[in-house]
Amino acid sequence: MDNILEIKNLNVGFDIEDNFYFALNDINLTFEKGKIHAIAGESGCGKSVLINTILRLLPKNSRIKSGEILFKDQDLLKLKEKEIRKIRGNSISLIPQDPFMSLNPLYTIENQLLEVPSIKDRENKINIIKGALEEVKIKNIDTVLKSYPHELSGGMKQRVIIAMALISKSDLILADEPTTALDVTVSNSILNLLLELKNKGKTIILITHDLSIVSNYCDTTTIMYLGDIVEINSSDKLFKNPLHPYTKALIGALPTSRGKKLENIKGQISPITEKIKGCKFHPRCNFAMEKCCCIKPKLINNVACHLYN
Repeated sequence: MDNILEIKNLNVGFDIEDNFYFALNDINLTFEKGKIHAIAGESGCGKSVLINTILRLLPKNSRIKSGEILFKDQDLLKLKEKEIRKIRGNSISLIPQDPFMSLNPLYTIENQLLEVPSIKDRENKINIIKGALEEVKIKNIDTVLKSYPHELSGGMKQRVIIAMALISKSDLILADEPTTALDVTVSNSILNLLLELKNKGKTIILITHDLSIVSNYCDTTTIMYLGDIVEINSSDKLFKNPLHPYTKALIGALPTSRGKKLENIKGQISPITEKIKGCKFHPRCNFAMEKCCCIKPKLINNVACHLYN
């Protein structure tokens, strides 16, 4: 197994009103080359914080307490800002959550694609750009190139952003809920594009709160809750036999057949400013035991839950 990215003992948090609160707790993950890896959970679980830590795009009030992020055996956390800039958009690309905010409204699509730094052959730039746009199934390429972002649909803008990743020849693509602002049909087409990129050898980390996406497109799945990894497994095994009560609740909330009543997860996810002893999910868990309230479970055999360890 050849890993492109390894995260070791990562602890990240934020200074909020003279106090420090953890947003990521002892994160240990490995990402195999040529696979789609899902990181799933509700909003507020730390998924986007993890992506921004990899890219070193955290806000000023953040602090990385400890850990390593090894990309091709190079620790991204030890790089100087000038060095990490060379990796962003080149070796590692981001497909952001909101395609409406990710392109500059003042420049045409052509001008923005021409700025991708990895295109060295200036004479052949337009041919490279057109080839990438063809790969992401954009028609009327000449018209799209002359268009401004506001003249394109959300799905078309997201395709342009994926084309940027293709032009840059990135080895690792971080997709932060790339279909959130899109309708179902367009969403499926974007996910199929990601699947095609995987089949061409790209590694993709897909951030999502939608487990129906995970079951159809992802090789492995990590379930996060309030900055903790609560379960990790191959997507196939996780859906056939979910272990953690939170994973079971997320899957139970998916519509599967007519007449089946959808399950609700009681309560709401707590803010990081609320300190919870023991298992952080225990206030919402139907299987909580006495020790869940005071002892934090360790991740053993792919699950962090007192029901199993």
